[in-house]
Amino acid sequence: MLETSLWKARFADWLAARYRSSDTCRNYVSHLSGFLEFVAALGLTSWAEANRDVLEEYRAHVFSLRHPRTGNPLRVGTHIAHLMAVKVFFRFLSREGYLLANPASELELPRQKKPLPVVLNEPEILKLMEVPNTSRKTGIRDRALLELLYGTGLRNNELCSLTLDLLDLAGHTVRLQRGKGSKPRLLPLGQEAQAWLELYLERVRPGWLRNPRCQAVFLDRWGAGPMQRATLSMLVRTLGRKAGLGKAVTPHGLRHSCATHMLRRGAGLRHIQQLLGHEQLSSTEHYTRVELTGLRKVLSRCHPRESFWL
Repeated sequence: MLETSLWKARFADWLAARYRSSDTCRNYVSHLSGFLEFVAALGLTSWAEANRDVLEEYRAHVFSLRHPRTGNPLRVGTHIAHLMAVKVFFRFLSREGYLLANPASELELPRQKKPLPVVLNEPEILKLMEVPNTSRKTGIRDRALLELLYGTGLRNNELCSLTLDLLDLAGHTVRLQRGKGSKPRLLPLGQEAQAWLELYLERVRPGWLRNPRCQAVFLDRWGAGPMQRATLSMLVRTLGRKAGLGKAVTPHGLRHSCATHMLRRGAGLRHIQQLLGHEQLSSTEHYTRVELTGLRKVLSRCHPRESFWL
């Protein structure tokens, strides 16, 4: 019988060696667990026995799964996560020579319609930026966070992982080393983002810091370590509610807003791709859908002759 714990460990090492982000690695390994339990129950003795029929049987099993608490069917995104982990696992097996052929190469993933990102318009961004009470230290921190998220398009985890040595304030840049896929990139800092960041670093962070060894730019509530992603998400949502925008404001929404506003003002997709750290241009092209949807609405409302599908 296959030693599933051993293969899980080998898979995790392979992912880490291929410069996957730690979150991606954890997600793949976590979602693979169900498949490893499935093949263990079948009593397979080698991966060569995990043929296309076994994979299709597991695919049907995934579709039959229910949420353990609510009893509802799992979402399509969860189905995709389970099956994608299997596809990547068999890619690992074939590339490392454990299998001669990859039976999962043609394993079909369910189609999921990607929702358009929630984007704030420019007046809403200005309204959001005015929410923090900058006469208080927490307000200066919050304003610096918002300006940095919107001004650079940083991901939630990128901002929380930001350390002092990655800032070059004299050169007006920030260097990122732990983005998605662990690909380094250098980003320019705009005047607003840098001004509020410098104010935070000068007036707020020194008094907040409790652990001198901590190099995180933004600290947790105790000043002992970096701000956690859940904390950042909750903070941005709270600021969004206070702004009264009627939209769920998230760090990722500010990233989307940054890219959309740049596209609207004439930035090329390649430059936006570089800013956001997208490996594939197709990821960046997602933002053109936002612009096209907005254009259709304007044309439908304003064009004297034509109507358009929304």
